[in-house]
Amino acid sequence: MSHKNSYAVKKEFDATNMTVYFGAAIFTGGMTSIPNLFLKHYRDVGISDSEMMLILQLLRLRHEEQLLMPGVEILAGCLSAEPLQIERQIKNLLDKKILGITNYYTADGTVKQGYDFEPLVFELSEVWALNQKKELDRIAEKLHADSAQLPLQDDEGIAANPLEQDLCHVFENEFGRLLSPMEIEQIVGWLSEHDSELILEALRQAVIRGKHNFKYIGSILREWHKNNIRTLHEVQAYQQRFEQNKHKQGQRKSGIDPVNKADQKKKFLMRSMYS
Repeated sequence: MSHKNSYAVKKEFDATNMTVYFGAAIFTGGMTSIPNLFLKHYRDVGISDSEMMLILQLLRLRHEEQLLMPGVEILAGCLSAEPLQIERQIKNLLDKKILGITNYYTADGTVKQGYDFEPLVFELSEVWALNQKKELDRIAEKLHADSAQLPLQDDEGIAANPLEQDLCHVFENEFGRLLSPMEIEQIVGWLSEHDSELILEALRQAVIRGKHNFKYIGSILREWHKNNIRTLHEVQAYQQRFEQNKHKQGQRKSGIDPVNKADQKKKFLMRSMYS
């Protein structure tokens, strides 16, 4: 029983009203929330179905029982697996760097070891970011193919050719709503100054940062225009220089030795996805 539940107040049990009693237990027994992205992509990061159930039980025991590192006997009581099999699965998750082990500090200063889920979050975010990039690249290729033969926009500035219309549809899908005439006119205006791939990249960066608004996207495009950036390759080079300068400044301030080249390359890839 968890520390939290040991102080729970229980009603007098009424066996004649079992359905209502069960319903009350559901609402008062707590819940373990599982992100849909985790359910969708757990196999993409190398997690088997049985390992997935193990992770779900680890999460439940952490939140319900406050067990940061439950023993295999406890886990075996929650799963249809023998302790030896659970030991192998945990070792496998640690070896694949899906789980980690770290120290946790309680309010009274006590140090406890527990499973660390940050490696799992990183692996999931990497898969998600790469999928996002592939989808936007696919859209960019389609827009680029359509841009070869396009009529001019109409006199009112409303999207009148396939490139403008497709780009507006991308914005509507990302924003989850229809665009206003003024917003469509803004996109048409951007197309007169920027390549469609740059506009899509600015949209991608805004969405990843949770900035679903035209003002933020416009500020990205103005920053690139001010620095004479005209292609995706130039955007990547610009961001690489920015990250390198930021990394050097951080090293000078902290005095910490740089990480090894392989880890540095992987972390830079992730930062560029979210930049």
